[in-house]
Amino acid sequence: MMVLRRYYQKINQIPFAVKSFLFKGFLLFIAWKSIYLLFLQPPRVLDQPLTYFTGVSTVKMLNLITDSSKFTTQAEINEYDADGTIEKQPVTAIFYQEQRVLSIADACNALELFVLYAGFIICFPSNIKRKIFFMIAGLVFICFINIFRCAGLTLIYLHYPQYGDFSHHFLFTFIVYACIFLLWWLYSKKPEADVKA
Repeated sequence: MMVLRRYYQKINQIPFAVKSFLFKGFLLFIAWKSIYLLFLQPPRVLDQPLTYFTGVSTVKMLNLITDSSKFTTQAEINEYDADGTIEKQPVTAIFYQEQRVLSIADACNALELFVLYAGFIICFPSNIKRKIFFMIAGLVFICFINIFRCAGLTLIYLHYPQYGDFSHHFLFTFIVYACIFLLWWLYSKKPEADVKA
């Protein structure tokens, strides 16, 4: 009983704004996961067009950068070994002159990053105009960064395959999350109009 009272007192010391932020974030997380896993993921309502868009945009960026039309894309079903069981997943594959270089799965289409970023914006207190501006600008920026990541990975797997896994799991993951934290930091700073008031 004494331990519970001590924890209750500690919780009461947390500022209301922090408790409100955490509570909203928790509710948003539960709501999103429930809707996504039950209704959106099985038929790929959001994943299919977003994965396709990411693949097509990556190919356009690669052809623009290399001043060629040697990169192409197509939808495929990828088979992989998951602890002794063969699993299948739809992917958007990127080819260079008929050679498959990269497969973009639903997990790589940045949907979870969009939700994570937007969730912070929704839960953090600010005026509605600022929320809308940062929401739209941030989602567009994250989408571009993810396309840049996929293009970078394609070039690395094509020319320097020995650095592919490191780039995929560490380098580009760090870059993407650093960009998201930068956006959050910019959003959480008070606008100059609020500071002067």
